[in-house]
Amino acid sequence: MSKERISELQELLFNLDRKIKPLEWDSSRNQINQFKQKTLEALRTEHSALSDELNQLEQS
Repeated sequence: MSKERISELQELLFNLDRKIKPLEWDSSRNQINQFKQKTLEALRTEHSALSDELNQLEQS
């Protein structure tokens, strides 16, 4: 189960990275609107939670 979950988490993190990078680029150039800024914050929170879970599974 944990190996399946690890690969699932890695795939989710990869997809989140693909969504986060363009938003970070826009944000760094002050070309981001309020809705996209909130989306970026939510994606970062989700990325952090999934990263923590992945680290815990890898340490087990």
